[in-house]
Amino acid sequence: MKQKIKQFHTRIKYSISSKDENALLGAGILFFFFAAISAVFNYLYHLFMGRMLGPEDYGILGSLFAIIYIASFSTQTFNLVIAKQVAEFNGKNQLGKVKSLFYAGFKKTVLFGLIGLGVYLLLTPFIADFMNISSYSEIIIVGITTFFLFLGVLFTGILNGLQKFVWQNNSGFVSTVLKFVLAILFVFIGFKINGALTAILIGTIATVIIAYIPIKSTLKEIKEQPFDSKKVYLYAIPVFFASMIFIFIITLDQILVKHYFSSSDAGIYAAAGMIGKMIWFGSSFLISPLFPKLVSLRSKGKDTSKLFFKVILYTTTLVVLGCLIFYVAPTFIVTLLYGEAYLDSIPLILLFGISLGIYSIIQIFMTYNLAIEKYSFVYVFTIGIIFEILGIFLFHSTLMDIIKIVLITNVFILISFLIINKDDLLNNFK
Repeated sequence: MKQKIKQFHTRIKYSISSKDENALLGAGILFFFFAAISAVFNYLYHLFMGRMLGPEDYGILGSLFAIIYIASFSTQTFNLVIAKQVAEFNGKNQLGKVKSLFYAGFKKTVLFGLIGLGVYLLLTPFIADFMNISSYSEIIIVGITTFFLFLGVLFTGILNGLQKFVWQNNSGFVSTVLKFVLAILFVFIGFKINGALTAILIGTIATVIIAYIPIKSTLKEIKEQPFDSKKVYLYAIPVFFASMIFIFIITLDQILVKHYFSSSDAGIYAAAGMIGKMIWFGSSFLISPLFPKLVSLRSKGKDTSKLFFKVILYTTTLVVLGCLIFYVAPTFIVTLLYGEAYLDSIPLILLFGISLGIYSIIQIFMTYNLAIEKYSFVYVFTIGIIFEILGIFLFHSTLMDIIKIVLITNVFILISFLIINKDDLLNNFK
């Protein structure tokens, strides 16, 4: 019996840490486990903030969260570039190049991060005016948080490329728990929106500190080796535009809602959006381990389409199940999570769920294309975001109008991806 348990533990450990592409599901389970726990604390954060702050202040927090999401996903450009390059170096046992990349990336991240923060702070009055926010302090905290997000994605990108998934997930988990606990404490004391945002800042700093521990341990005795930085920059350009436009698609609506509607309406929309994101968070756990494994497969000249197709099937199944739950019990979900003050969000959550479920599938297509260095989809994203902005600008009579435009945009992008990657998908039926 003990021998069987030991063998089972060995298989689990292998499936999580192995660089073999067949170990994706094991790594995915690890990500799902941590993603599920983190999702619980993320939602508890929003549920407590929604109830403690009320629809009006929560509407302001929700719009500021849109800026954090934009910052977070724009920094994913850096994360994907680092993860891809480290995965290639790691696959060839070139840890000296990983160390050089890490230190060069750290110096440039600090430099450009501080420059970006300075520009952002200068724009604070304009941002506050556009979003109808009277206080600058909340916007400033968001800017400082963004700076540490840039550092965080460098560190977690290194961990992802090295396939140190346990440490990568631990750093995110601790950050999420800290954010939740400290937010309740700070808001309870009376810091309100500032308290809710400061908790995020502290959690982000914690991510950087924890992620550094395994990196230092792995690279401590390794001598630096030079690498071709030009290749990194050339890859970063399409990834940057793809990541930026990708996150704009589900965050600009929140900012524009805050611009066109009252804070109370923005709070209702933010609540519906957070409920809808349950499907996105719950169905996208395979994306992080998928990217380095696709890169590794491609670097070895192996077929990437089969792994891609499997993840599409897994994710689509989870999306359908999530949408069915939203269809069957929307009132129960809203009442349980946010309370009766947010009942007006009930008509919105199914469309939000479908839209964000499609968004999860789109994210897999984007990850796949970035891994195989196929960038034509950037044009599709560009057309999609232009359509969404114009649509909201022309049709914003009700909150339902907004989410319908977001949904149509996502459907257009998904259909475009199916056309772009039709050969990769059909390859699985040969």
